[in-house]
Amino acid sequence: MIIDIGYYAMLAAFLLTGYAIFAGLSGIYKNSANLIDSAYRAHLATFIMVLLSYFSLSIGFLTSDFTVKFIANNSSTDLPIFYKLTAVWGGLEGSLLLWQLLLSGFTAALVLFYKKQHKEIMPFVVTVLSLTSLFLLFMLIGWSSPFAKMLPAPGEGRGLNPLLQNPGMVFHPPSLYLGYVGFNIPFAFAMGSLWAGRQSDEWILATRRWTLVSWFFLTLGMILGGHWAYVELGWGGYWAWDPVENASLMPWLTGTAYLHSVIVQEKRNRLKLWNVLLLITTFTLSILGTFITRSGVLNSVHAFSKSNIGPAFLVFIALILVLSFLLLYLRPGYFKDPEGKASIMSKESSFLLNNVLFLGMAFTVLYGTVFPLLAEGLFDKKLSIQAPFFNSIILPLGVLLIFMMGITQVLGWKTTTNKMLQKNLAIPSLTTLALVVGSMVALAWDWQLSFLAGMAFFAGWVVLSELIKSIRAQRLHNPKPTGFWVKVWQDKRKRGGLIIHLGVVVMVLGFCGNFFGYEDAFTLYPNQSKQIRDYQLTYKGSSERQVLNARHLAVDLELKKKGVYKAELRPAKAFYPTRPEPMTEVAIYSTLISDFYVSLASYNDDGSATLNVYINPMVNFVWASLAFYIIGTFYALAYRPTQLKKQEKA
Repeated sequence: MIIDIGYYAMLAAFLLTGYAIFAGLSGIYKNSANLIDSAYRAHLATFIMVLLSYFSLSIGFLTSDFTVKFIANNSSTDLPIFYKLTAVWGGLEGSLLLWQLLLSGFTAALVLFYKKQHKEIMPFVVTVLSLTSLFLLFMLIGWSSPFAKMLPAPGEGRGLNPLLQNPGMVFHPPSLYLGYVGFNIPFAFAMGSLWAGRQSDEWILATRRWTLVSWFFLTLGMILGGHWAYVELGWGGYWAWDPVENASLMPWLTGTAYLHSVIVQEKRNRLKLWNVLLLITTFTLSILGTFITRSGVLNSVHAFSKSNIGPAFLVFIALILVLSFLLLYLRPGYFKDPEGKASIMSKESSFLLNNVLFLGMAFTVLYGTVFPLLAEGLFDKKLSIQAPFFNSIILPLGVLLIFMMGITQVLGWKTTTNKMLQKNLAIPSLTTLALVVGSMVALAWDWQLSFLAGMAFFAGWVVLSELIKSIRAQRLHNPKPTGFWVKVWQDKRKRGGLIIHLGVVVMVLGFCGNFFGYEDAFTLYPNQSKQIRDYQLTYKGSSERQVLNARHLAVDLELKKKGVYKAELRPAKAFYPTRPEPMTEVAIYSTLISDFYVSLASYNDDGSATLNVYINPMVNFVWASLAFYIIGTFYALAYRPTQLKKQEKA
């Protein structure tokens, strides 16, 4: 019964969205406030229907209703309640439902809080969002319905994929979806503003926070995904240039480029066309990422099984591009920059170069991800592009991008004097040069590592210097003693950006640890030890225990470093009742400097254990960077542009 309610609620949402589009377009072209208000109310009702549909599916999972095919394929009676709730988005159909829930919720929020502030463009904006909703709802009631019945119902479900039974995977997909769906908002505002014929920058100010939040959640999703892969897959790494990993990286790269580029439009009224193109690209890549993840056309440890939705997504992507570029063609005069060129040594030129580098990286990832698919589809040739290809291009571009991150901080708008450059960059540049040359000669470091570490050092020095200058400048302008929190809360926009950039530096330092990593595979018998660098690993025996719905067969290891006891490690094979093959459960001894990482390759009949051991230096810097992103984003969100305050008062 509850499942039927969910299906009919979804059908009602589809009809309401269709009506909202019709009423919105009619209201726009008839200039009818009543029709537009009717469309707004339809959007609110759509959100309620989608929420009811999602709630119904969740109840179906909690009650193990195996008459529903999606539930039978992704749940079982032994599954813990926590994972039953998160299994709703653990498969193709449920993930699309979560996507639609977020999109309809965001649209409802816009209708409730923005319709009075942006009366002229809101009908156009909401209509653009409605078109995406209509497509997703069409998929959900047709090709990928999470409510499709399975008769006769099996007595037991297949269970949730054990790889998804991990806290990291619980938070990773919603974070990515919040990022993907969030970038719908600035895209819709840009397209809606063009459609309405508005030449003002109103939409940029209106979507500033939406863009920041979307970027943050996309960043959070990728970091959580990397950590999930690190602790769950047992291969000792966190990024493998997997197609689905790449699917999230591509819109992140173009979205990050937009975040920087839009500052130029806000400050200098330049790069207007760039910004719209970046938004179109980011939105399109987010849909392409959905296609890659959910169509099953590419092999990936993350991807869902093969489905027939691929062609529909490709058609939708084509429509997005055609309609977006049609709007650009119809509004050619809207993208003229002010007369007069900025100097090469200016923030404007620096941001433009950043855009080129970000797009170059995004194109490299796109090419490496999609080309094997095109080769197989067009020429029936199976190709595989591996990590060396990506690293050989992304690493040099990344090093240059990090260098530019430092340079940009000290450049002025329009032009920068040589005196200013020498004052701000002479010492960090000479020190960095000495570090790079010294590490290559004295320490025999790989040139790639030397340049990557050197650029991180350079950017970190400059960014930290600018942060200190911001604090000192505040003291000069306001010498009177004020409270600690008042001092901390000043200059929010600049400090927020600087803190985020410090997070990038910390993350890059974590990447540098990959050059010092160690890995080995060996077999130990009970009471046998193995010396691994400064560590001694001793095999004490084996044990079995029940962990939630899985039986763990673990080997008990004692870890010492330089003769000092450090930890008991229990890597294991996990056996799930609904899955015939065992899963790998890793054990990690973690410090700030490095991780000692062990996975159980096999437990052998003679009582021996074959182990894979990795020493991963500085890997925790990658996870620690998230703290900088959280603090920096919080700072940046607290900033309110003066123009926006005036609009709100008006």
